[in-house]
Amino acid sequence: MEKPANLSKILADAPRNCWLALNEEETAILGHGQTIAEAVAQAREKGVEDPIIFWSPEKLIPAVY
Repeated sequence: MEKPANLSKILADAPRNCWLALNEEETAILGHGQTIAEAVAQAREKGVEDPIIFWSPEKLIPAVY
């Protein structure tokens, strides 16, 4: 079984208050923008048609849902 990606490392230096487009393995940020469309467009320019979309809040805080 493959070890899951450590998103905390990836998100530590990520842009804030925007949408992020991540690769399928959740190991790289492929794009970001104020809209989902902007983030997806940047990912598609890098050859990824269906990225994982993630909101990057201003401040990362631990949460359990």
